[in-house]
Amino acid sequence: MKIQKTTSRRTVLKAGLTSIASAAVITPEGYAALPEDVKPKAPGETKAVFLGGDVLHNFMAQEPPLRRMCERMGMKFYSIHDSRYLTPEFIEDADVLMIERWDGSQPGWVPGPVFEKAPDNDDFLSENLADAIIDNVNNRGMGFLSIHCMIATAFNRQKLIDFLGVKGVIHGPLQPVRVHNFNQNHPITKGMNDFDLGLDENFGAEVYRKDVTPLFETTGHWDKRHDYGGWCIEQGKGLVAGLTGGHTYFAYRDPNYLKLFWRSIQWVSKRKITPYMQG
Repeated sequence: MKIQKTTSRRTVLKAGLTSIASAAVITPEGYAALPEDVKPKAPGETKAVFLGGDVLHNFMAQEPPLRRMCERMGMKFYSIHDSRYLTPEFIEDADVLMIERWDGSQPGWVPGPVFEKAPDNDDFLSENLADAIIDNVNNRGMGFLSIHCMIATAFNRQKLIDFLGVKGVIHGPLQPVRVHNFNQNHPITKGMNDFDLGLDENFGAEVYRKDVTPLFETTGHWDKRHDYGGWCIEQGKGLVAGLTGGHTYFAYRDPNYLKLFWRSIQWVSKRKITPYMQG
């Protein structure tokens, strides 16, 4: 007769809290690890890093589709929810960095099921991190994809704004958004047709550098505001692109917007753009 050993709830909680407290990066193998425990990139590997989610944006709507796309491209995908763990050291061998993050208190991984106060993380984009992003793109050729509100997060980092080549225009109401007037001369948007996002924030990108290439435009169905919704720029050895959609899960489920993600990731990583693989 097999004897069933009973484990107390307290023991389970203690074990769980230990693993949660040490969780920072979701690795390609699907487990959580501290940045210093992530193995260095092996020869021939491509490392993609994504920072997403905050008090206003759903990490679990963003992460899975981006992970699936990068893995289908053969990349090793690492995602971070707690922005304290996106450090200059962690991206020094990254091939692609993607960020969708709004400044604001961010619990991330907390040390228990009950806590009195979330870690204070209002200004995740330190000058050191901003400088590291610019340096890795310019000097190593790392690709960078700015998603949704990232261009507004950069408001307080003039050097990063100059680097991106655009200024963020704060959105109006949550509304259906028309995505249109695609640049048919750029590989990210060539052949794309106009479509509607069911519900999103119409974040805008004000282009103020001549070497920025607009990719498409957006118009809010309700407020009728007209903006650039995508752009790209070559910087040093690297490539930068930006997509302003993505406040809600609609952008991460719409096959047309997923195609924009797919092509943008491939373009900033200097890959041949292939047909979007759904699923």
